[in-house]
Amino acid sequence: MTGDKGPVLVIGATGQQGRATTARLLESGWEVHAFVRDLAAPAARALRESGANLIEGDLDDIASVRAAMDGAYGVFMMLTMMTGMHITAEGGAAEQRRGTAVADIAKESGIEHFVYSSLKGAGENSGVEYYAAKEAIAAHINLLGLPATVLRPVFFMDNFNAFNRPVLDEQELVLNLAVRADIPISLISVHDIGAFAAIAFDRPEQFLGRTVPIAGDRLTPPEIAETFGTVAGLPARSVQVPIEQVRAFDEQVGKMFNYFNERPDEPLDIAALRKDHPKLMDLGTWVRETNWKP
Repeated sequence: MTGDKGPVLVIGATGQQGRATTARLLESGWEVHAFVRDLAAPAARALRESGANLIEGDLDDIASVRAAMDGAYGVFMMLTMMTGMHITAEGGAAEQRRGTAVADIAKESGIEHFVYSSLKGAGENSGVEYYAAKEAIAAHINLLGLPATVLRPVFFMDNFNAFNRPVLDEQELVLNLAVRADIPISLISVHDIGAFAAIAFDRPEQFLGRTVPIAGDRLTPPEIAETFGTVAGLPARSVQVPIEQVRAFDEQVGKMFNYFNERPDEPLDIAALRKDHPKLMDLGTWVRETNWKP
Protein backbone atom coordinates (compact mmCIF):
# COMPACT_ATOMS: atom_id res chain seq x y z
CA MET A 1 0.00 0.00 0.00
CA THR A 2 1.01 3.61 -0.46
CA GLY A 3 1.38 6.27 2.21
CA ASP A 4 -1.06 7.50 4.82
CA LYS A 5 -2.99 9.70 2.38
CA GLY A 6 -4.26 7.08 0.01
CA PRO A 7 -5.19 6.35 -2.55
CA VAL A 8 -8.80 5.80 -1.51
CA LEU A 9 -11.05 4.13 -4.06
CA VAL A 10 -14.54 5.65 -4.01
CA ILE A 11 -17.27 3.26 -5.16
CA GLY A 12 -20.52 5.02 -5.97
CA ALA A 13 -18.43 8.06 -6.85
CA THR A 14 -20.95 9.84 -9.09
CA GLY A 15 -23.80 9.57 -6.59
CA GLN A 16 -24.58 12.18 -3.94
CA GLN A 17 -22.62 10.47 -1.18
CA GLY A 18 -19.75 9.55 -3.46
CA ARG A 19 -19.38 13.13 -4.68
CA ALA A 20 -19.52 14.48 -1.13
CA THR A 21 -16.97 11.95 0.10
CA THR A 22 -14.64 12.63 -2.82
CA ALA A 23 -14.79 16.37 -2.15
CA ARG A 24 -14.04 15.98 1.55
CA LEU A 25 -11.21 13.51 0.97
CA LEU A 26 -9.61 15.84 -1.55
CA GLU A 27 -9.96 18.74 0.89
CA SER A 28 -8.16 16.62 3.50
CA GLY A 29 -5.28 15.90 1.13
CA TRP A 30 -6.16 12.34 0.15
CA GLU A 31 -5.48 10.90 -3.27
CA VAL A 32 -8.86 9.75 -4.61
CA HIS A 33 -9.56 7.16 -7.28
CA ALA A 34 -13.17 7.46 -8.43
CA PHE A 35 -14.70 4.23 -9.76
CA VAL A 36 -17.02 5.14 -12.66
CA ARG A 37 -18.79 3.26 -15.43
CA ASP A 38 -18.39 5.96 -18.08
CA LEU A 39 -15.33 8.20 -18.17
CA ALA A 40 -17.10 10.64 -20.48
CA ALA A 41 -20.22 11.11 -18.35
CA PRO A 42 -20.69 14.70 -17.06
CA ALA A 43 -20.60 13.55 -13.41
CA ALA A 44 -17.35 11.67 -14.04
CA ARG A 45 -15.78 14.65 -15.80
CA ALA A 46 -16.74 16.85 -12.85
CA LEU A 47 -14.95 14.45 -10.50
CA ARG A 48 -11.83 14.61 -12.64
CA GLU A 49 -11.96 18.41 -12.69
CA SER A 50 -12.21 18.43 -8.90
CA GLY A 51 -8.94 16.51 -8.64
CA ALA A 52 -9.97 12.86 -8.53
CA ASN A 53 -8.37 10.20 -10.73
CA LEU A 54 -10.98 8.27 -12.72
CA ILE A 55 -10.94 4.49 -12.95
CA GLU A 56 -13.39 2.93 -15.38
CA GLY A 57 -15.14 -0.24 -14.33
CA ASP A 58 -18.38 -1.97 -13.42
CA LEU A 59 -19.34 -3.62 -10.15
CA ASP A 60 -20.63 -6.61 -12.12
CA ASP A 61 -17.17 -6.99 -13.69
CA ILE A 62 -15.12 -8.48 -10.86
CA ALA A 63 -11.84 -8.14 -12.77
CA SER A 64 -12.35 -4.38 -13.11
CA VAL A 65 -13.05 -4.04 -9.37
CA ARG A 66 -9.94 -6.04 -8.51
CA ALA A 67 -7.81 -3.93 -10.85
CA ALA A 68 -9.24 -0.71 -9.37
CA MET A 69 -8.25 -1.79 -5.86
CA ASP A 70 -4.69 -2.65 -6.80
CA GLY A 71 -2.41 -0.44 -4.73
CA ALA A 72 -5.25 1.29 -2.86
CA TYR A 73 -5.00 2.08 0.84
CA GLY A 74 -8.72 2.41 1.49
CA VAL A 75 -12.16 1.98 -0.04
CA PHE A 76 -15.33 3.99 0.44
CA MET A 77 -18.44 2.14 -0.71
CA MET A 78 -22.00 3.34 -1.09
CA LEU A 79 -24.45 1.19 -3.04
CA THR A 80 -28.05 1.70 -4.10
CA MET A 81 -31.02 -0.61 -4.15
CA MET A 82 -32.82 1.59 -6.68
CA THR A 83 -34.00 0.30 -10.02
CA GLY A 84 -34.86 3.46 -11.93
CA MET A 85 -37.03 5.52 -9.59
CA HIS A 86 -38.12 2.60 -7.41
CA ILE A 87 -36.79 0.19 -4.82
CA THR A 88 -37.17 -3.39 -6.02
CA ALA A 89 -36.36 -6.89 -4.83
CA GLU A 90 -34.06 -7.26 -7.82
CA GLY A 91 -32.26 -4.05 -6.86
CA GLY A 92 -31.76 -5.28 -3.31
CA ALA A 93 -30.40 -8.62 -4.49
CA ALA A 94 -27.99 -6.87 -6.87
CA GLU A 95 -26.84 -4.53 -4.10
CA GLN A 96 -26.10 -7.44 -1.77
CA ARG A 97 -24.27 -9.38 -4.46
CA ARG A 98 -22.12 -6.41 -5.42
CA GLY A 99 -21.41 -5.35 -1.86
CA THR A 100 -20.27 -8.76 -0.67
CA ALA A 101 -18.12 -9.17 -3.78
CA VAL A 102 -16.44 -5.79 -3.22
CA ALA A 103 -15.78 -6.72 0.42
CA ASP A 104 -14.25 -10.05 -0.65
CA ILE A 105 -11.93 -8.30 -3.10
CA ALA A 106 -10.99 -5.71 -0.47
CA LYS A 107 -9.99 -8.51 1.89
CA GLU A 108 -7.95 -10.23 -0.84
CA SER A 109 -6.32 -6.93 -1.80
CA GLY A 110 -5.20 -6.10 1.71
CA ILE A 111 -7.24 -2.90 1.98
CA GLU A 112 -6.31 -1.20 5.25
CA HIS A 113 -9.51 0.77 5.84
CA PHE A 114 -12.92 0.04 4.31
CA VAL A 115 -15.67 2.59 4.95
CA TYR A 116 -19.18 1.41 4.12
CA SER A 117 -22.13 3.79 4.13
CA SER A 118 -25.21 1.80 5.14
CA LEU A 119 -28.27 3.37 6.79
CA LYS A 120 -29.82 3.79 10.21
CA GLY A 121 -32.35 1.04 10.76
CA ALA A 122 -30.20 -1.70 9.26
CA GLY A 123 -29.75 -4.38 11.90
CA GLU A 124 -32.78 -3.21 13.92
CA ASN A 125 -35.34 -5.81 12.77
CA SER A 126 -37.22 -3.06 11.00
CA GLY A 127 -39.32 -5.29 8.77
CA VAL A 128 -38.27 -3.15 5.79
CA GLU A 129 -37.01 -5.64 3.23
CA TYR A 130 -34.63 -3.33 1.42
CA TYR A 131 -32.68 -2.80 4.66
CA ALA A 132 -31.79 -6.51 4.54
CA ALA A 133 -29.19 -6.14 1.79
CA LYS A 134 -27.34 -3.52 3.83
CA GLU A 135 -27.56 -5.71 6.95
CA ALA A 136 -26.12 -8.65 5.00
CA ILE A 137 -23.24 -6.59 3.56
CA ALA A 138 -22.26 -5.26 6.98
CA ALA A 139 -22.45 -8.78 8.43
CA HIS A 140 -20.22 -10.06 5.62
CA ILE A 141 -17.67 -7.29 6.24
CA ASN A 142 -17.60 -8.32 9.89
CA LEU A 143 -17.32 -12.03 9.06
CA LEU A 144 -14.32 -11.34 6.81
CA GLY A 145 -12.57 -9.44 9.58
CA LEU A 146 -12.10 -6.56 7.17
CA PRO A 147 -10.66 -3.45 8.88
CA ALA A 148 -13.75 -1.31 8.47
CA THR A 149 -15.99 1.50 9.60
CA VAL A 150 -19.73 1.22 8.94
CA LEU A 151 -21.58 4.54 8.81
CA ARG A 152 -25.33 4.51 9.38
CA PRO A 153 -26.78 7.82 8.22
CA VAL A 154 -30.40 8.73 8.96
CA PHE A 155 -33.02 10.40 6.72
CA PHE A 156 -31.33 12.77 4.25
CA MET A 157 -32.01 16.49 4.47
CA ASP A 158 -31.32 16.44 0.73
CA ASN A 159 -34.61 14.58 0.24
CA PHE A 160 -36.23 17.97 0.84
CA ASN A 161 -34.78 19.00 -2.52
CA ALA A 162 -36.42 16.05 -4.24
CA PHE A 163 -39.21 13.65 -3.25
CA ASN A 164 -40.13 15.48 -0.05
CA ARG A 165 -39.63 19.05 -1.22
CA PRO A 166 -41.96 21.55 0.55
CA VAL A 167 -44.31 23.16 -1.95
CA LEU A 168 -45.66 26.68 -2.15
CA ASP A 169 -49.43 26.92 -1.81
CA GLU A 170 -50.78 30.48 -1.95
CA GLN A 171 -47.74 31.96 -0.20
CA GLU A 172 -47.64 29.21 2.41
CA LEU A 173 -45.05 26.43 2.48
CA VAL A 174 -46.56 22.96 2.82
CA LEU A 175 -44.46 19.95 3.81
CA ASN A 176 -46.10 16.70 2.74
CA LEU A 177 -44.58 13.84 4.72
CA ALA A 178 -45.92 10.39 5.64
CA VAL A 179 -44.96 10.78 9.30
CA ARG A 180 -47.19 11.63 12.27
CA ALA A 181 -46.89 15.18 13.58
CA ASP A 182 -45.63 13.96 16.96
CA ILE A 183 -42.87 11.71 15.60
CA PRO A 184 -39.35 13.21 15.53
CA ILE A 185 -37.20 12.28 12.54
CA SER A 186 -33.40 12.20 12.69
CA LEU A 187 -31.86 14.06 9.75
CA ILE A 188 -28.44 14.45 8.14
CA SER A 189 -27.07 16.21 5.08
CA VAL A 190 -25.28 14.20 2.39
CA HIS A 191 -22.41 16.69 2.71
CA ASP A 192 -21.93 15.58 6.32
CA ILE A 193 -21.99 11.90 5.40
CA GLY A 194 -19.02 12.63 3.16
CA ALA A 195 -17.39 14.56 5.98
CA PHE A 196 -17.72 11.64 8.40
CA ALA A 197 -16.30 9.26 5.80
CA ALA A 198 -13.25 11.50 5.42
CA ILE A 199 -12.92 11.87 9.20
CA ALA A 200 -12.98 8.08 9.56
CA PHE A 201 -10.10 7.78 7.08
CA ASP A 202 -8.23 10.59 8.85
CA ARG A 203 -8.64 8.96 12.29
CA PRO A 204 -8.40 5.18 11.87
CA GLU A 205 -7.37 4.75 15.49
CA GLN A 206 -10.76 6.19 16.50
CA PHE A 207 -13.04 4.76 13.80
CA LEU A 208 -11.71 1.36 12.71
CA GLY A 209 -13.93 -1.48 13.87
CA ARG A 210 -16.89 0.78 14.66
CA THR A 211 -20.47 1.08 13.44
CA VAL A 212 -21.36 4.78 13.68
CA PRO A 213 -24.94 6.09 13.38
CA ILE A 214 -24.78 9.73 12.25
CA ALA A 215 -27.31 12.59 12.37
CA GLY A 216 -27.24 16.37 12.50
CA ASP A 217 -30.76 17.17 13.71
CA ARG A 218 -33.96 15.57 15.02
CA LEU A 219 -37.28 17.29 14.36
CA THR A 220 -40.98 16.52 14.05
CA PRO A 221 -42.71 17.28 10.71
CA PRO A 222 -44.20 20.57 12.04
CA GLU A 223 -40.73 21.59 13.27
CA ILE A 224 -39.24 20.74 9.87
CA ALA A 225 -41.89 22.84 8.14
CA GLU A 226 -41.31 25.71 10.58
CA THR A 227 -37.56 25.61 9.88
CA PHE A 228 -38.13 25.97 6.15
CA GLY A 229 -40.69 28.69 6.73
CA THR A 230 -38.40 30.67 9.02
CA VAL A 231 -35.53 30.64 6.53
CA ALA A 232 -37.83 31.39 3.56
CA GLY A 233 -39.74 34.08 5.48
CA LEU A 234 -43.07 32.35 4.86
CA PRO A 235 -45.76 30.72 6.96
CA ALA A 236 -45.43 26.95 6.87
CA ARG A 237 -47.25 23.81 7.93
CA SER A 238 -46.91 20.05 7.60
CA VAL A 239 -49.47 17.61 6.23
CA GLN A 240 -49.39 13.90 7.02
CA VAL A 241 -49.56 11.95 3.76
CA PRO A 242 -51.40 8.61 4.09
CA ILE A 243 -49.04 5.64 4.06
CA GLU A 244 -51.27 4.01 1.43
CA GLN A 245 -50.51 6.86 -0.94
CA VAL A 246 -46.77 6.30 -0.53
CA ARG A 247 -47.15 2.53 -0.92
CA ALA A 248 -48.92 3.14 -4.24
CA PHE A 249 -45.79 4.93 -5.46
CA ASP A 250 -43.25 2.57 -3.88
CA GLU A 251 -44.07 -0.32 -1.55
CA GLN A 252 -40.68 -0.28 0.17
CA VAL A 253 -40.69 3.47 0.81
CA GLY A 254 -44.16 3.05 2.30
CA LYS A 255 -42.82 0.38 4.66
CA MET A 256 -39.96 2.68 5.64
CA PHE A 257 -42.33 5.49 6.62
CA ASN A 258 -44.54 3.01 8.44
CA TYR A 259 -41.46 1.95 10.41
CA PHE A 260 -40.75 5.60 11.26
CA ASN A 261 -44.28 5.94 12.64
CA GLU A 262 -44.42 2.67 14.57
CA ARG A 263 -40.91 2.71 16.00
CA PRO A 264 -39.59 6.25 16.45
CA ASP A 265 -35.82 6.21 16.46
CA GLU A 266 -33.84 6.82 19.62
CA PRO A 267 -32.11 10.20 19.58
CA LEU A 268 -28.42 10.09 18.72
CA ASP A 269 -25.85 12.06 20.69
CA ILE A 270 -25.54 14.86 18.16
CA ALA A 271 -23.39 16.92 20.54
CA ALA A 272 -20.82 14.10 20.62
CA LEU A 273 -20.94 13.77 16.82
CA ARG A 274 -20.38 17.51 16.54
CA LYS A 275 -17.19 17.16 18.61
CA ASP A 276 -15.86 14.89 15.84
CA HIS A 277 -17.24 17.14 13.11
CA PRO A 278 -17.74 20.70 14.41
CA LYS A 279 -19.39 21.88 11.17
CA LEU A 280 -22.12 19.22 11.36
CA MET A 281 -25.24 20.95 10.05
CA ASP A 282 -28.66 21.16 11.64
CA LEU A 283 -31.58 21.56 9.24
CA GLY A 284 -31.68 25.35 9.43
CA THR A 285 -28.02 25.56 8.54
CA TRP A 286 -28.50 23.13 5.65
CA VAL A 287 -31.41 25.18 4.27
CA ARG A 288 -29.30 28.35 4.37
CA GLU A 289 -26.06 26.74 3.13
CA THR A 290 -27.77 25.14 0.13
CA ASN A 291 -29.60 28.39 -0.68
CA TRP A 292 -32.88 26.44 -0.66
CA LYS A 293 -35.76 28.20 -2.36
CA PRO A 294 -39.46 27.22 -2.51
